[in-house]
Formats: sequence, C-alpha cells, structure tokens
Amino acid sequence: MKIGIDFDNTIAGYDHLFSEIAIRQSWVERPAAKNAIRDTIRRLDGGELKWQRLQAEVYGPCMDRAEMIAGVGDFLSRCKERGISVFVVSHKTRYAKRDSSKTDLREAAKRWMDGHGFFDTRGFAIPETNVYFESTREEKVARIAALDCTHFVDDLAEVFRDAAFPANVKKYLFTNARPGDASADLPAYTTWDEISRDILGAS
Repeated sequence: MKIGIDFDNTIAGYDHLFSEIAIRQSWVERPAAKNAIRDTIRRLDGGELKWQRLQAEVYGPCMDRAEMIAGVGDFLSRCKERGISVFVVSHKTRYAKRDSSKTDLREAAKRWMDGHGFFDTRGFAIPETNVYFESTREEKVARIAALDCTHFVDDLAEVFRDAAFPANVKKYLFTNARPGDASADLPAYTTWDEISRDILGAS
C-alpha cells in the first residue's frame, strides 16, 4: 500500500486565514469556507486579482498559521504504526505571482510540516524525500503515477478527472464537510475519519 495525499486544503487548512484576511480587506462581511470566499471575491471589481493576492498571502507569509485538518494526524499515526508508505504530492509553484514578500511557498510548506512532526521519527516519520511539489497539475498527476500510489486523497475533483490520472489508483475526494463535486465514480468524504476507516479499517 502506498498512500498519496495532496497538501493544501487536504492536510493543511486555511479557512480561518482566508476569512480573516478577506474581512480585513472588506472583500467579505463574515467568515466562510474558502470556496465561498473565493466565489464572493471573484464577483468584485478586479476580483480575480484580489483572489490571487489573497491566496499569495495565505500560502506564503501566513503559512505558519495554517491548521492541520482534523483527523489527519490520527490517520498518519495509523499509517506509521502499520509501516505504510505515505507521500505528499502537491501542485505548488515555488513563488506566487502576487506575493510582494517573495516567500518560497514550497519551503514555507515544508517548515510547516516540520513544525507539525511530519519528518520527526517521534512524529509521523514521513521522509522529507516523500514530499513532492509540482509546478503544474499535469506534473502532479504524472508524479502520482510514477510513485505507483495505490490510494490518493485530494480536495480537487479535477485532479481525479484528469485524463492521465492512473486508473488503478483508488480515489478519495475530501470535501472537509463542504458540498463536494462528487459523482457515482468519485465518492466524496467529508471527514478524515471516514477516509481512515475506508483505507485502514476501524481503529
């Protein structure tokens, strides 16, 4: 068994940061989930640019304030106990176009993982070499295939629906209790506990 997991909004959660910054900028009036904030901002004048600026701040200078999504830690601990290989495969460029701070997004994400025990043998003991950041979705899908993953967890349906996504990989669309783009061939999981029970069985 080789389990691949996306990073942004699958392992690391940012809803609180998107809400906080968007409210501060007066782009939204109240806290909401990331996708709702995105849709609201995109309807504003210059909305796409505003949304890109918001993403750049959240994934860059504010990365250290991201939260681990509930259930991820328990799942990774169970994988460690069973000796199951875990890979993090993410579509993440090194720099965001709209980030004036020029934060290295990949290094910021790795620092966050290091701070949450991903690479520590006393933590989740995932080798840092098992973390892959790819510049395009196509490269991400190719990496999943090259790693010969048996399972993959992602919050974006378009990754699974990419024509090149390997057919033999079991797909887990994580919606984090939000409405998801699910279908008969792509069931949605609203919590990591559901994913853990499906892949690893009852704890």
